[in-house]
Amino acid sequence: MGSQVVALGGGHGLARALAALRTRGQTPTAVVTVADDGGSSGRLRRDLGIIAPGDLRMALLALSRRRDLAELLSHRFDAGELDGHALGNLFLVALAREEGDFVAALDRAAALLDCAGRVLPSTTTQVTLHARVDGVEVAGQRRITKADGRVEGLRLEPSDAPACPEAVAAIEAADVVVLGPGSLYTSVMANLLVPGIHQALAASSAAVVYVANLRTQPGETAELDAADHVGAVLQALPRTTLDAVVLHDGPVPTAGGGRPLGTDLGPAAEHVGHVERADLAERDEWGDPKAAHDVERLGGVLEAVLGGSPLSGARGSTPP
Repeated sequence: MGSQVVALGGGHGLARALAALRTRGQTPTAVVTVADDGGSSGRLRRDLGIIAPGDLRMALLALSRRRDLAELLSHRFDAGELDGHALGNLFLVALAREEGDFVAALDRAAALLDCAGRVLPSTTTQVTLHARVDGVEVAGQRRITKADGRVEGLRLEPSDAPACPEAVAAIEAADVVVLGPGSLYTSVMANLLVPGIHQALAASSAAVVYVANLRTQPGETAELDAADHVGAVLQALPRTTLDAVVLHDGPVPTAGGGRPLGTDLGPAAEHVGHVERADLAERDEWGDPKAAHDVERLGGVLEAVLGGSPLSGARGSTPP
């Protein structure tokens, strides 16, 4: 894969995509949402007035070639005043205090971790995600993920939060932009609400690939299928088509809630160049599917998609 790749998203889903790209020799730039307001990130936001570090931490660790150091920074305290805090979050906060700039802190962390790529926030401004769920206004990423109902609208406060200039430059220079996997509204689309990110995507000639989740998420996307996911992404994007969509075609775990998204895009297929269908679920020691994308399987599919030149001729693709 010789393309310049930008991956947009957040949380565990983006981390899986970044690890998949890293294992295939790619050095992507991650553009990460900072709207998280729960757990360790939420506490640090409130206590120190900083952007949420948690999703940025996960992206850095996914790209790290220093697996020993990445494992250490994944440690989460379970007692005392540090209970619930991830060591990597505190590490980033300390670097940001030393550097006086969060982007500089991320670049320094990437150097220490020997990252195969760069990690950037979509904005360096503290933002709060707001949603309308079945007609009720819900504020905060954590509350939105737990809201029971259909998300009918999404916005950021402040609505004019400036985009990180380095993230905009990365999108402008990209050959391919990968969206997801990850929570549809609170990870993927949260980045697209930053005006400068939205505008950069509108001006970009990069191919756009959407990697859908393995299954629905209780609360946030409980009633949505693959067609609904793709339709929501298309509605949020400043363009009318997706060059490729990657869908899971295989078993999903029965525990933990959620159901398969399916592989039928319905009318949304008219706005998709190609669909990649594959069994992407990680397996446990007994061979049963887990609720996460398998890094090697996803890496193989992304390599096939990104290997096409142009992308619409990617090998291994199937018609929508």
